[in-house]
Amino acid sequence: MKQKITDFAKRYYLLLLLVAFLPFLQQRSLKNPRGVIWSDAEGYFVYLPGVLTLGDVHAIPPGSMWPIKNEKGEMVVKYTCGVAFFNLPLFLVARLQNDLRGIDRSDLYHNSYGRAVAWTGYLITFLGLFFLQKTLLRHFSRRVSAYTLLTVFLGTNLFHYATKEPGMSHVYSFFLFAFLLWHTPRFWENLSWKNALLMGGAMGWIVLIRPTNILAVLLVAFYGIYSWHDLRARLTLLLQNIPRLIVAALVAFLFFIPQMWYWFEMTGHWMRYSYTDEGFIYWKAPKILEVLFDSQNGLFVYSPLALLIPVGLVWGRRDQRVQAPVLAAVFLLATYIFASWWAWWFGGAFGHRSYIELFALGALPTAFVLEKMVNAPSVWRWGLTVVWVFFLYYSVQMSMLYTYLPGPWDGADWRWNWSKMVWIWGHLFDWGYWVK
Repeated sequence: MKQKITDFAKRYYLLLLLVAFLPFLQQRSLKNPRGVIWSDAEGYFVYLPGVLTLGDVHAIPPGSMWPIKNEKGEMVVKYTCGVAFFNLPLFLVARLQNDLRGIDRSDLYHNSYGRAVAWTGYLITFLGLFFLQKTLLRHFSRRVSAYTLLTVFLGTNLFHYATKEPGMSHVYSFFLFAFLLWHTPRFWENLSWKNALLMGGAMGWIVLIRPTNILAVLLVAFYGIYSWHDLRARLTLLLQNIPRLIVAALVAFLFFIPQMWYWFEMTGHWMRYSYTDEGFIYWKAPKILEVLFDSQNGLFVYSPLALLIPVGLVWGRRDQRVQAPVLAAVFLLATYIFASWWAWWFGGAFGHRSYIELFALGALPTAFVLEKMVNAPSVWRWGLTVVWVFFLYYSVQMSMLYTYLPGPWDGADWRWNWSKMVWIWGHLFDWGYWVK
């Protein structure tokens, strides 16, 4: 009996992890459903009530979003509609339940919708971890794969956005990147019409949600390229399958049609830079050190285990399981782009939220390092395991404490600063915040 339980836990640990952290979702999101679809998250969600409830995108109210208006004085949503596609199924379920309970549809942000979005974001996170597990198991042992998934989920700010801010775009992009990492080798191994359709759909959806995620094209194009011979073979394969690539591009374009229709309806232009006066003002002097180490959402300050990614890329540069050449290029270019943005800290966030989707790709170099840890001599193995467990706890506790600091956490007057960090470190082992 004991062996059966152990075998079940080894095989279905992701399911057990999903259930184990449901209380965090309940405490952090389901108790305050309106907070789930607030600010940016509302901008992703509002397309659904705008189209399906109001029936008129011109009538979408500004709500908690920063209002941007067209020439007629109508509120124009600056966020794209990619996340709304994910939220659609449970939105319809919630609206049906509201209709049966006699709740007026004019309540566009009823708590039932917030709960629907929270559940969607949480489940999509674990679906992403599921595809990531499938990828890892192709190259690493079940034990190393499990450690890697724990690192990605608990050792980064993915945990925060899965349980506290599941309405934001990042957990959905994380799922799509995890799917893309799983699908890309299959795409090149068998460039069938089906695989081309799946690739086009994944790429279109990824870029629609966050245009800067177009870097994912590099992953697909240069996956498995370690030599000039590999590159020539890849170009030959591309030339032999141009019709399939055209179909993939057309499928990707289909995802943009609803967005282009919305822009034309609201502004008279099929294409629009919706962020108006926001831009990449630091491209000549990117804030790279700040993005990585600043108290204002620096990547490694809030997710120290993310350091395993650059370590793995360097250490495992010759191991083809790591895909170091293409992943190093993606991470370096992404860091440059983030560091060039006018708000390099990306607003009121916990940790540097723009890396969350990239943690799916970073799982490969992370697994390489964790494999070395697992196979290290016992003294080193136990010592490194203690450090690893501490940083898992650290990232989760940082997220919990962040929730109870006075906010918001953006702007000159409310910057994250070292005094707040000192407060956090002083409460690092105060578990009372887990049940507040």
